[in-house]
Amino acid sequence: MRSIVLSGDGGDLKECLSKLEEQLRPLADKAVPLLVADSHPVQVWAAVLTCQRLGIPLFLGNPHWGEREWGQALADMGSGWCWRQGRLEGDPAPLNPRLRELREVLPSSHWPLIGIPTGGSGGQVKWALHSWLTLSASAKAHQQHFAVGPVHSYCVLPLYHVSGLMQAVRSWLSGGQWVVWDWKRQQQAESWDPPLPGSFLSLVPTQLQRLLLSAHPGVLESLRQFRAILVGGGPTWPSLRQQARQLHLPLALTYGTTETASQVCTLLPEAFWQGNDSLGRPLPHATLQIRSEKGDLLPSHAVGYIHIQAESLALGYYPHLSATHRLREGQQQGFTPGDLGYLDRQGCLHWLGRADDLILTGGEKVMAAEVEGEIRASGWVEDACVLGLPDAEWGQRVVAVVVPKTGIPAIPKELEMHLKQHLSRQLSPFKHPKHWLWCTGIPRNPQGKVNRQQLRQWAAQTLGIPTQAS
Repeated sequence: MRSIVLSGDGGDLKECLSKLEEQLRPLADKAVPLLVADSHPVQVWAAVLTCQRLGIPLFLGNPHWGEREWGQALADMGSGWCWRQGRLEGDPAPLNPRLRELREVLPSSHWPLIGIPTGGSGGQVKWALHSWLTLSASAKAHQQHFAVGPVHSYCVLPLYHVSGLMQAVRSWLSGGQWVVWDWKRQQQAESWDPPLPGSFLSLVPTQLQRLLLSAHPGVLESLRQFRAILVGGGPTWPSLRQQARQLHLPLALTYGTTETASQVCTLLPEAFWQGNDSLGRPLPHATLQIRSEKGDLLPSHAVGYIHIQAESLALGYYPHLSATHRLREGQQQGFTPGDLGYLDRQGCLHWLGRADDLILTGGEKVMAAEVEGEIRASGWVEDACVLGLPDAEWGQRVVAVVVPKTGIPAIPKELEMHLKQHLSRQLSPFKHPKHWLWCTGIPRNPQGKVNRQQLRQWAAQTLGIPTQAS
């Protein structure tokens, strides 16, 4: 099985660096951005290193963007060059006025910028503005948290996602190896090559679930040999964690965002094996607080908004720069991503879900993420999203939108019955969906986040609820 193994002396990388530096030198030390969207990870990483060397602001893009999304990205860039699947295009003459203003405001230690795509549930793409300084702070904190020297990373995630990018950064800065695996091949394989001692693998919960559904002994044996399997990018669910514990997999549950350059909290595998279901304590570069809606500090075990202060915080968003002179001030004040949770007495974070996804039904509170996780855990569905829609009697009703798993022969009514039976054993009755809707795919933005606005409109129309009420 072919893998790409990179370290500081990698031949393929050296060749890419040499070619890119020659092509990009005309842009050196100018406020002219480069938008990179390439499916080859070596090419993307070479672009990151070359832009840092030449002082070129870099913006990462999804190589699978459609023409509309690509057009939006180019329009948002304003002016600059783009590298799309190995082809360089652009007009080097004009400077980008937004970036020129940023360069005048930011200290030189934060230039050139690195834009990592992110987006809300409305589907609009924006970039979180990082620098080598903020990414380095996150990488070094990871190293300290796990008390390791060289960080060997096994990557199955794309580099335009912060979790994929940070794997490369950690390995590069620590002198470790960065091993790029093709996820489709890995999930179909019956055995994996054993990882290097003390290595790290990063997965999202659905990837872990697919590996455990296959449960090939050869794959499981390799998974056990990692120092930690970092699991983030979404909530895990009880049955998934229970199965991982039974198999003695070294799970490290994490919490982080694109704006924080990945993890700011991580549970160590040793604590996970002992039954801890939290997301662990903050890493050395971060401080977390739980605050009320008014911003007041809350005590341990009180549920509120997660507030983050970290050396790895993004400097702002692009192109949404209404007041560039306040970028550093905003970084110093911290970041509230809109997530609900609490800190226990040991200082470990417990994430409950997005505040926007909280459903109030009949006086009870339902976190959509919890219900979605249990629906996925049934093994009957490919994807799921839980919404709260207006209800005259209950305030909101819980609605599940489900994509049935490929090959499931059950008709919708039979599948609904199976899912209801599963939830009846796992969740309180008030958390159960009142309506089940079936579709072939849930709309997501290029970063994989559900476009809840579009889905909510569709669900409301399907159920005959006035769209203005939704």
